[in-house]
Amino acid sequence: MGWWKAGRCYCDVVTVVISLALVPHVRGRHTEMARSLSSDVYKSMVPPFYDKYISPASDTSPAIVYFDMKLLDISSINENDMTFSVESFVTYRWKDWRLRWPLERPDLDPCWNPEPLNLSRPLRFSQVCTGNYTATIARCVANDPSPTRRLILPLQFLENIWQPDAFFKNGIRSSIHKDWVANEYLAFYTSDGHIRLFSRMSITLMCHFDFHHYPHDQQKCEMLIQSLSYKSDLVQFEWCETWAHASSKLDHDIFSLPHFTLAKYEHKVCNDEYPCVKAVFVLVRHPDFHILHTYVPTVLIVILSWMSFWIAPDATPARVTLGVTSILTMATQYSQSTKNLPPVSYIKSLDIWMITCMVYVFAALLEFAIVYHVHYLRTINKVPGLTTPTSTTNGPSQVTQGLSLASPRLQRWTETWREFWKGDTAIDEASRVLFPVTYFSFVIGYFVLLTGSQDQGSLSDGQS
Repeated sequence: MGWWKAGRCYCDVVTVVISLALVPHVRGRHTEMARSLSSDVYKSMVPPFYDKYISPASDTSPAIVYFDMKLLDISSINENDMTFSVESFVTYRWKDWRLRWPLERPDLDPCWNPEPLNLSRPLRFSQVCTGNYTATIARCVANDPSPTRRLILPLQFLENIWQPDAFFKNGIRSSIHKDWVANEYLAFYTSDGHIRLFSRMSITLMCHFDFHHYPHDQQKCEMLIQSLSYKSDLVQFEWCETWAHASSKLDHDIFSLPHFTLAKYEHKVCNDEYPCVKAVFVLVRHPDFHILHTYVPTVLIVILSWMSFWIAPDATPARVTLGVTSILTMATQYSQSTKNLPPVSYIKSLDIWMITCMVYVFAALLEFAIVYHVHYLRTINKVPGLTTPTSTTNGPSQVTQGLSLASPRLQRWTETWREFWKGDTAIDEASRVLFPVTYFSFVIGYFVLLTGSQDQGSLSDGQS
């Protein structure tokens, strides 16, 4: 019995080894058969005399290419370079009547039914298709398209057929994501015979920012998709209706960037000489950052410069130091608030704010110079034996002689003005009221005008 068990084990081992040796040959043979079969099927789809450089336009209408775009994220906005980057699913669909596709209902196929006997070079639409053919795609025209079956095709099949030569007109660079595999696929829909090319892309686009109302601005950026060589009489670009009203699909929590919020996102058709579609992005800036880091500090600096109005005129070091320090701090704040912006040639709203604040700080320092001069003149007049350089001891001055010839109203105004200049703190007392009233009037008017202009801009965008 021992020899029988040993012989049985030996036979089992031989059987396993032989099986393992034959598996690669069997697997390789099946793979080769499947590959040759698919290659034959793909070759049969492309008829003789097919020219992939000629658009599939019919005798009466151009070829229609439908675009879908699902926005995934706005990854970055570079104001200095005037660019923005988006992550999105980009899809375009089209029909090609020259291809012989395996449809669900071949008897309803308007083309190649029946197959013409004598084909010409190039293929003629009237020879291949009947009058029931349409270039429109029901899935893109209907608001609620019914689900359809699809066949996934290899991407190499695109090398043998016509495909739209679409490109991003204002694009700087674009790339298709590739993780384990490339994030794109080619599909054929057996219900109506249209082709779909799907890609997940990262796209960097140019956008001409308008900083007139910065930092309360809203930017209108576009993504332009245009045909490279085909004109509108041969190819038309359209948006798929299922994606045409994309504003309702926006998740404001996702599309809220640190400095911007995507307030509006819509699709438009711009077919002119060349077929074109575009996606419009309306980005509204968050003012919170500049309120905390620009407006509040500058207001405090201006108010700090007014503290000199309560300091005695003879405290020259304290008032000069306070005024000069306020001006230097304001200049530093100005440069910090605009360092991330490109050097534009027009005046921004922030420029008006910062220049006005600097004028008020400089006016506070200039006010001290006037107060100190008046204080100096009054001190000289109080000292016995000292006279001002403009005073005389013999007779009335030329100013008094000129005033005697003026009208009584001018004399009363001159006397009032002289009484005002007699006190040491008269100018400081007036500045304590004049500076705050005028400055806060400017602040209120500044924000009211900016808010009104921003609302008008949003209204005009909505009407367009």
